[in-house]
Amino acid sequence: MKLILSIEVGNKLSKVALINQYGELQLNFIVEHDLKIGLIENLHNKIIKDIKKVGYDINDIYEKIGIAIPGFVDHSKGVVKYAGILNLNNFPLKEKAEELFKKEVLVLNDANAAALGEFWIGSAKRFDSIIFYTINDGVGGALILDGKLIAGSRGFAGEFGHGSGLFAKNSQHKCVCGANGCIEKLCSSTSIINFFKEFLSKDEPSLKKHFHDEDDIKLIDIYNVYKKNIGSEKIIEFLTIILDPLIRHISLMINALDPEAIIFSGEITELKDLLIKIIQNNLKKYVVLKFYDGTPIKIAELENDAILIGSAYYVLNDWKIT
Repeated sequence: MKLILSIEVGNKLSKVALINQYGELQLNFIVEHDLKIGLIENLHNKIIKDIKKVGYDINDIYEKIGIAIPGFVDHSKGVVKYAGILNLNNFPLKEKAEELFKKEVLVLNDANAAALGEFWIGSAKRFDSIIFYTINDGVGGALILDGKLIAGSRGFAGEFGHGSGLFAKNSQHKCVCGANGCIEKLCSSTSIINFFKEFLSKDEPSLKKHFHDEDDIKLIDIYNVYKKNIGSEKIIEFLTIILDPLIRHISLMINALDPEAIIFSGEITELKDLLIKIIQNNLKKYVVLKFYDGTPIKIAELENDAILIGSAYYVLNDWKIT
C-alpha cells in the first residue's frame, strides 16, 4: 500500500510525515512557515521538494492527504473557522490544499487527530469509548464513543477548556475567551505552574530550596521533588485543590457519557502517576459510583507523533465524524 502524507500544522512550523498502514512513520521532517509565500503554498513547495530528496514523488503517495490543525474546524467542509495562533478565520484549507496537491485532502482538529492516534495504536487501542484530554498552555480534548469520533453540529465538540459557571468560587479568574472560571484558566499546565509558584512563596517557602530556578519551574520538576519524598504530602494537597475543577469536569463526562477510559496527553502528563493517583483518589467524590466502577485513567503513549498518526488514521479509514 502507498504511504499516507500526514501534516500537523503548528504555530511557527509544521510537522510532516509519510506513514504506512500500521501507523509507522517512514519519513518525517519539519517545515518552517513562510507567511510571505502563504501557509499552504509554502507547505506544498517544501513538501514536494523534501520528499523528492529521498526518492518519492507526490504520485507515489496515497490518494488522500490528512491535515491536522489547531482551532475550530468544520471537518465536513475542511474550513478552519477560527485558529487564533495562526490568525485564520473561515480559511478554506481543504480547497486550497487540494488545488495545489491535486489530491483529496481531509482536515481535522489537532486534538481529534491526537485522540485518533491513541485510539489506533496507542494507550486507547483496547477501548471503543474514551474521553481524551490534551492539556498544555490550553485545555482541549476529543470524544470517541462507540468507535465514532464525535465532533458535534459545528465541529466544536471537545473544547473542554471553556465555559463558566461550574466553578463559581474561582470566578475571579477570567479566561482569554472572556468567560470566568474556565478549566483552561484554572487547570492548564501554565496555570498549575503559576499557582504553584504562589504556593511556594506564600505557603510553603520551605519547599522553595528544592527548585533551583523558581522562574522556570516545570511540571516535571514538581513531580521529581514529589518522588524524592520531599514535601510530598504538601504537593499532593496542593494538586488536589488545584486539579479539583478538572476532576469535577471528568466526573461530568463519566456521568454523562459512560466512557471506558480517560486518556491524558500534553504537558500535564509530566506529573505521570501522581496525576493518575490524585484523579482516581478524588473522582469518587463526584461520580455516581455505579457509573464509575474504576474507570481507567491513562497517559497517552504516542507523545509527539500522536497527531500525525491520528491524521493518517483519519485518512486511511475515511472516518465519518458524527
